[in-house]
Amino acid sequence: MIFASNILLAILWSLLIGPFTPYNLLAGFFISMLALAVCSNPGRAYAMRFWAIAALLLFLTKELVKANIRVAYYTVSSLKTLHPAILAVPLEPLTDPEITLLANLITLTPGTLTLDVSADKRQMFVHFMHVDDPSEAVQEIKSGFERRIMEATR
Repeated sequence: MIFASNILLAILWSLLIGPFTPYNLLAGFFISMLALAVCSNPGRAYAMRFWAIAALLLFLTKELVKANIRVAYYTVSSLKTLHPAILAVPLEPLTDPEITLLANLITLTPGTLTLDVSADKRQMFVHFMHVDDPSEAVQEIKSGFERRIMEATR
């Protein structure tokens, strides 16, 4: 309902402010989101979730670029320098869709591959192409993708 209100206010803004252009529509979207966040608690939650999803997408983009550069480096370096590992990543209590999203984002990032999730859904087993410090690799997933997924979905 809030999203529909946001879209309706954005269209209204674009019609009233001047020519109906994508730029005016986008500006209206953000202005109406701000207005909804100021005027109501559900609007505030909607705006916070929108920004959490945007932050997750930005983080994913950054991680994809970093991972591609790392994999390119590993490809041209000697195989003796690689230290592949399969690590158990402990999971916070996540819903099935959140676990699926986390597994897909890990697999999408070059150099990592989600292998399995334990039956009790408390651990995810991830193959890393190269690991210097296992606890640091696990912490990167927990403080990176897992935390941002929880912020975006809750």
